[in-house]
Amino acid sequence: MQAHFEALYGAARRVTASVCDAEDLMQEVCLKAYLKLDELERIEHQRAWLLRMLYNLFIDGQRRNQRSPLALSQTPADVDLLDAAAGRHWQPDEQVDRMMQLDVILRAMKLLDTEQCTLLALHDIEGYKLAELKSLTGLPIGTLKSQLHRTRVKLGRLLRRDAGSKPQLSIVGGQK
Repeated sequence: MQAHFEALYGAARRVTASVCDAEDLMQEVCLKAYLKLDELERIEHQRAWLLRMLYNLFIDGQRRNQRSPLALSQTPADVDLLDAAAGRHWQPDEQVDRMMQLDVILRAMKLLDTEQCTLLALHDIEGYKLAELKSLTGLPIGTLKSQLHRTRVKLGRLLRRDAGSKPQLSIVGGQK
């Protein structure tokens, strides 16, 4: 497990968009993998097997939460984690702008279906290839391509709608 922990945690962070939820998901994955340790040791592609388990646990958890009468709030993703991975250090004003942009994107992504959001996060953010997603989801590559396209189009519409709904403030002659 230790050899795959960073990749699993990165995937958990991307699909949950929350440090706390990612840690909870990782705890579930580790527990379930520990219970199947004999099976895991015999598997040739352990990382793919563990990612498939993570994906399934995430989807199951999302379905449980959707049926729950309680609405659980999610915290926005830490911008610092994304920037640290890219080796980028931002100035304070740039960081505020980036955090605001990321918040808008995350709010729009929450409006996507769970499967759409997960697929987009794994492919576009986490960088998994279509062949890897095929083994994770069990879907054909053609289906994955079309779902990614439809999800990106839907996310673009949501982002344009969000940008169009906010009033633009301008200062003209000292008046708002």
